[in-house]
Amino acid sequence: MQNRYFRSLFIAGLAGAVVIAIGVLVWVGWLTDATVLTRVSQEWTPMVPMTASAFCLSGAALLAITGMMATQRGRPECWKQIATGMGVVVALVAARRLIYYLAGWPTTLDMLGIDPQGTPGQMAPLTTVGFLLSGSALALTAKKRFYPIAQWMAAAVLFIGWIGIARYLYGGETSGVFFRMAMPTALMFAVLGFGIFYARPDGGFMVIWNSDTAGGVLVRRLFPTALIVPVAVGWLRLQGERAGWYGFETGLAIFAMSNVLIFAVLVWHTASRLHFQDGKRREAERTVRVEKDFSAAVIDSLPGVLYLYNREGKFLRWNKNFERMSGYSGAEIAQMRPAEFIAPADHEALAARIGDVFQTGSSQMEAGFLSKAGEVTPYFFTGVTVKVGGEDCLVGVGIDITERVKAEQAVRALNETLEQRVAQRTRELQAKNRELETFTYSVSHDLKAPLRGIDGYSRLLLEDYHDRLDDEGRKFLNSVRQASLQMGQLIDDLLTYSQLERRAITISTIKPQAVLDAMPLSYTDDIQNRNIAYTVSLPDIAVRADPSGLAQVLRNLLDNALKFTKTTPSPAIEISGRVEGRKYILWVKDNGIGFDMKFTDRIFDIFQRLHRAEDYPGTGIGLAIVRKAMERMGGRVWAESIPGQGATFFLEIPIHTA
Repeated sequence: MQNRYFRSLFIAGLAGAVVIAIGVLVWVGWLTDATVLTRVSQEWTPMVPMTASAFCLSGAALLAITGMMATQRGRPECWKQIATGMGVVVALVAARRLIYYLAGWPTTLDMLGIDPQGTPGQMAPLTTVGFLLSGSALALTAKKRFYPIAQWMAAAVLFIGWIGIARYLYGGETSGVFFRMAMPTALMFAVLGFGIFYARPDGGFMVIWNSDTAGGVLVRRLFPTALIVPVAVGWLRLQGERAGWYGFETGLAIFAMSNVLIFAVLVWHTASRLHFQDGKRREAERTVRVEKDFSAAVIDSLPGVLYLYNREGKFLRWNKNFERMSGYSGAEIAQMRPAEFIAPADHEALAARIGDVFQTGSSQMEAGFLSKAGEVTPYFFTGVTVKVGGEDCLVGVGIDITERVKAEQAVRALNETLEQRVAQRTRELQAKNRELETFTYSVSHDLKAPLRGIDGYSRLLLEDYHDRLDDEGRKFLNSVRQASLQMGQLIDDLLTYSQLERRAITISTIKPQAVLDAMPLSYTDDIQNRNIAYTVSLPDIAVRADPSGLAQVLRNLLDNALKFTKTTPSPAIEISGRVEGRKYILWVKDNGIGFDMKFTDRIFDIFQRLHRAEDYPGTGIGLAIVRKAMERMGGRVWAESIPGQGATFFLEIPIHTA
């Protein structure tokens, strides 16, 4: 159909171009005295300049209509105005000449100042009628609502042209007032009539002509034959009579029977083609019917509600479940709109979702499905746009989510209960923490007081009774002092670990290098005294961390490195870092005794030790403090090691972003 549409416009444009070309050639003939261009044959009536001008205007109007129909964007209204204006001018020129004929007024205006050279020098009356009809048809064709009238006028123009062509084919009088029309004029009226028909393939007779229906096939086969065959057979009959082969009656019989035979063959051939196409149509209809029944069965078997409606909200299709859940009959649904099936509280959301689906192609929403009985059921609706008969429509599916809504309500109720219980537990824990903090300080004070006494008395015994004690006694007292000191360190570490949970941290922007530089000088002395290869290479990037917490982490890791490299012949400690995305990775690496990676998680647990206290003294809390401090700052810590080749402890700290 689309191909025929553009083919029609091409034919109309070609007809307009031909009409303009003939008009121009006739003008050239008058201006150059070339009679072959004005009348073709000396026996024929010439086309006068006014007629040639009217054909040029008519051809231009036809081209403008073609441009209007072919232009989807741009300036179709401009083409319409041009076509209408030129059609009106042609009709007015013809009306002026017709009035002169009816009034009997003589005029030489049709020659437009050119010498008629013995010719009649006037536009023929039938030509005047043809231009009146063609000009009006062109003006009306530009407006679709007037096109049926324009087609009848175009048919009359075609008829006038065909009469003129037949007269010249059959011969006869050439001087009659009514039939005094030039042969080129008759041909151009026929071409112009066809062009007006083809200029509007979207309406009237051309809709049938361009269709794939049986009527379209029939008219495309019979119309050209009906137009040409009788004229051709009549001409052949006339030639036989003039040659003396038969008389008038025999010629008339031959003419009638020839037409009967030709049309009988054409009708039989067309009927056979239509019969074949009708068979294919019936097979296609049967296939469509089967597919329709299958689609209906599938749609009606869906568990949810399914529906289809257009932009105006008119329902075009729905399944049986839609009728059952809504309580409405099919006839009632066909007269209703989507909002009538949705709870009033969800009408605003429905309007927004319908707008979304026609803009974006899909949409989803939860809404209450309102039944005829007034019951509201929670539904989840999904809609997408589809093309149905060239029209944008929405096809949607609704699923009953009653059980899900009940489950969500139960979960919300449970969450509220849990929140209340969590709040209660939090208050209880806060009270316990306060009690624990008081207890911790009390225990710390009560434990450290005897330890200070034990350490003090042991030191006095060693100083005042040194000469009275033998070596074993002095060894025992030194062991007691060492144990009391270790116990005191353990109590301090436990206090530090417990305070991490309760102490408010202050996250600020700091540079790890600055934290490292502010650490006590005792580390520097220890490093120098042991001749440790100590290197620091940290990026000059600020991080988001708790300054005191990060300092404690670095102290513990540095203590750890110093402790586990004491037996290494050439000890080395490296503190470095790098930036990965929005994270600052800092590591402390040593070449000490290392550890087995299967214990990598265990070493960060409190009181967990991988080595004997006699060999590497400590409380087993330092790395637990490191992990706890990093977690509170929003970072993390991990370790990598190979036994005998040292260990590396990594810190991941968020980078400060401006």
